[in-house]
Amino acid sequence: MPQALLINPWIYDFAAFDMWAAPLGLLSIAAALRNSGWDVSFIDCTSRHHPSIADKVPHEKPYHCGQYFAEEVRKPEAISWIPRRYKRYGIPEEVFIQDIRKVASPDVILVTSRMTYWYPGVRRVIEIVRDVFPHTPVILGGTYATLCPDHACAVCKPDILFPGEAEGKICSLIEQTIGVKMEAHAGFNGHELDSLPFPAWDLLPSQKALPIETSRGCPYACSYCASGHLFSGFRKKSAGRVADEIEYAVASFCTEDFSFNDDALLFNAPTHFEKIADELSRRGLHARFHTPNSVFANAITPAVSENLRTMNFHTIRLSLETTNVKRLKEMNRKILPRHFDEAMKNLRAAGFTKKEVGAYIMVGLPRQGADEVREAIDYSIACGATPHLAEYSPIPGTQAWEEAVASARLDIRNEPLLHNNSIFYMLGGSFDRPTLEELKHYALTRQHAQGDII
Repeated sequence: MPQALLINPWIYDFAAFDMWAAPLGLLSIAAALRNSGWDVSFIDCTSRHHPSIADKVPHEKPYHCGQYFAEEVRKPEAISWIPRRYKRYGIPEEVFIQDIRKVASPDVILVTSRMTYWYPGVRRVIEIVRDVFPHTPVILGGTYATLCPDHACAVCKPDILFPGEAEGKICSLIEQTIGVKMEAHAGFNGHELDSLPFPAWDLLPSQKALPIETSRGCPYACSYCASGHLFSGFRKKSAGRVADEIEYAVASFCTEDFSFNDDALLFNAPTHFEKIADELSRRGLHARFHTPNSVFANAITPAVSENLRTMNFHTIRLSLETTNVKRLKEMNRKILPRHFDEAMKNLRAAGFTKKEVGAYIMVGLPRQGADEVREAIDYSIACGATPHLAEYSPIPGTQAWEEAVASARLDIRNEPLLHNNSIFYMLGGSFDRPTLEELKHYALTRQHAQGDII
């Protein structure tokens, strides 16, 4: 039986927190390989549940989120000027080496990638597996590989780099790489998401909280978003298929929390989300649900709000971004503050509290002043939401990318470490670190003054 080793690399960053961050794409590939007769091993370098760190990880937060185990590491030269501690988030490196040495010699190694500025973890994983399995081909995919392919090839040096969605082509790619024939049914049938196998959730050390997707891509084209580059069009799963996945996870693993990874969960809600809610209700399925990726405010109708409440949503995030209408138009945002206000009225009527509903507000955009951020904070609180400041991270290939390159004081085009949202506001925005800290303090002070209940 052919052997595949799949790896989710470490996070290297100034800060990181696990909000249901399991690598859903890699788990889908694992399921496709299994369906084709492969034996699959999986190592998640960011696991909070590894036995080697059981007594070192802080207690879980509500809904099975939590702090990663982390160790301080030396900052790369490109970001050595940042006055913050740089860490590797995940299991100790020696534990990873011990784990891969226990794996039977694989025929292929697949490594995923996430944020562009987390590439040091990708590079280090590939270096280590090359040392242990020098003759095994390494295939690199994921977000960083898709957005920065030239950098990934030059710096991480995989044998093969695969950008974009992988399930539909991974089997043929492996055939070409190592000559092992793959079963046709293991692949992904065109753009039909219902044809994907269920993710191999059993490979995770804990299934109490799982990510799930009901769609891929986004029908909108906001200037700062990379969804259109990562996915080939906007497609949806059927309501029955989504309910099947949730029912399977609850029955098989007693899963308690599900986080939706969608970029457009509520788009055309009557034909998608509301049907999912109806199907879950019909089957009597119960769990807690969360939308950390945010949902569209213009889709929060009274009916959707009631469905969110009935389904037992506990984390709802809306993208307010800014209240500056001129900037929103420049960003090609179709969702305006008036939509946010109406959404909050509907959520209030459905009984949601301020603790459950948050507003993402962008900070550190080129040409953005602190007063613009304060206005958005005040507006979100007045509407009854908890403001969450989201430092802007420039993304290669997006419409806003060239402005970010032009405004930055350092070479962000050739150094992805500088895409980090903990850094860019100091490079291309109008803020320094004290201003950002003052804005965070302002948001907290205003929240406390308003109380917790909408």
